[in-house]
Amino acid sequence: MRAARKPTSEHIVKIDPIMNRPANADESVPEALVPDVVHADAHPMEPEAPQTRWTRIARRAYELAQQRGFAPGAELSDWLQAEQEIDAAEQQRQAAPENQLSG
Repeated sequence: MRAARKPTSEHIVKIDPIMNRPANADESVPEALVPDVVHADAHPMEPEAPQTRWTRIARRAYELAQQRGFAPGAELSDWLQAEQEIDAAEQQRQAAPENQLSG
């Protein structure tokens, strides 16, 4: 039978009474390298980027052509009407106050 070895001071882990963990815990445990709270620059989902003017005009021109049954010969007037509508809507949007309080 073997005699039990006495622990030497080099194998004793001293616990910090305030934090209740070893003094070198940050270095000894990989989990200690991960903070309890992770701060990220995450933003709530933002609305889709505004469409370009050309895309909005093209979509509206298509709607106008669809309304007239895609009959050939009026593509330019569809485009010009769509352009006028989109530009007018944009001017109206810019002219309206953003933070209008009603009362």
